[in-house]
Amino acid sequence: MTNNIKEKVKSIYDVMKEENVLELDVKSKDYGIYIRRKNNNDKEFKKQKINFEDDREDDREESVVLGTTIKSPLTGIFYRAPSPSSKVYVNEGDIVEIGNTVCLIEAMKVMNEIKATFKAKILKILIENGSSVNSGQSLFEVEKI
Repeated sequence: MTNNIKEKVKSIYDVMKEENVLELDVKSKDYGIYIRRKNNNDKEFKKQKINFEDDREDDREESVVLGTTIKSPLTGIFYRAPSPSSKVYVNEGDIVEIGNTVCLIEAMKVMNEIKATFKAKILKILIENGSSVNSGQSLFEVEKI
């Protein structure tokens, strides 16, 4: 394992410890990673599964958001642009293609690009720039195209 990958896995593991997450399962069409922390008292821990697919059933539970959303795959700080002086990745009304970056989530000083996994129109931006977000929290309300 290269040092860069080791550092990323260690930073993910550190976030898991901080958030009291026992298992982390991240899957996309391009890659997957599964990490399980060793612990004798499993029932005190959360299990976290992240799937970069559209999940309409979860969207119905949110009273404010109707339709499809793009959710945060991890806990961190939401940024609409790569820097304060840069152009934002998306605005309401924009069309995003598969693979387009829609925002950044900073976790443990690592900037994680969040990319669209389907073609969509951004209907509403649900999070203020610089705000904290939780894993699974809706970031954008979108319409699949």
